[in-house]
Amino acid sequence: MGVAGMILGIVSVVFAFIPVFGAFVAIPCAVVGLPLSVVGFNRNRREGAGRGMSIAGMATCIVGLILAILWLTLFSIGVAVS
Repeated sequence: MGVAGMILGIVSVVFAFIPVFGAFVAIPCAVVGLPLSVVGFNRNRREGAGRGMSIAGMATCIVGLILAILWLTLFSIGVAVS
């Protein structure tokens, strides 16, 4: 699950840099990837397995979500001003 969360996090970071289209791809990917990473982290912690992929998934999902929301907010402000 941590690997899936990390992949979705990477996709969300990449698509977050596209102002309008990124909001429709990056936000859902980050919203789905974050719980996957958290569940993978908790499962690996109980089993004593490595947690690196899950931590990377959480980090990339959070960064992708913040970037997408930031771009969407800035784009909305720019449209409202002009």
